[in-house]
Amino acid sequence: MMIFTILFCSAAASMAMGQRDSLSTSHLQLLPALPLRQSVLIEPPTPYQFGYESLDDKGTKQHRTESSDATGAVKGSYGFVDPLGVYRTVVYTADADGYKATVHSNEPGMTSKNVADATYYIEAPPPAAVAQGLAYLKPQLNPKVLI
Repeated sequence: MMIFTILFCSAAASMAMGQRDSLSTSHLQLLPALPLRQSVLIEPPTPYQFGYESLDDKGTKQHRTESSDATGAVKGSYGFVDPLGVYRTVVYTADADGYKATVHSNEPGMTSKNVADATYYIEAPPPAAVAQGLAYLKPQLNPKVLI
């Protein structure tokens, strides 16, 4: 087996040496590159607008509106209000200057801050949401399990 391995490696090395000579640049013929052309019809942006509001079976309200102008700039907002009064509303613009958003919320655990092109304005959460969160911190005891 060792002899076979040595013969195989020798043959592979000699083939590699022979290939190096065949790749000499004197044998290469360069072909002219053909220009690539693609016709793309670019139409000006078409202004639009839409919006909706919904209410699910749990009592959460959701909303969204968006509009665009003839320059392609987009403005809109979206958000929700849950049955406890927790809400988030995002007002945004996307135009030649990029995407910018302003977030208004009273979600527990959030803080007012500026991150990239988003600004957060946070209010105190509703008492019912705080109470619900605190309920999860209490240990859940199962009377059937003895510690």
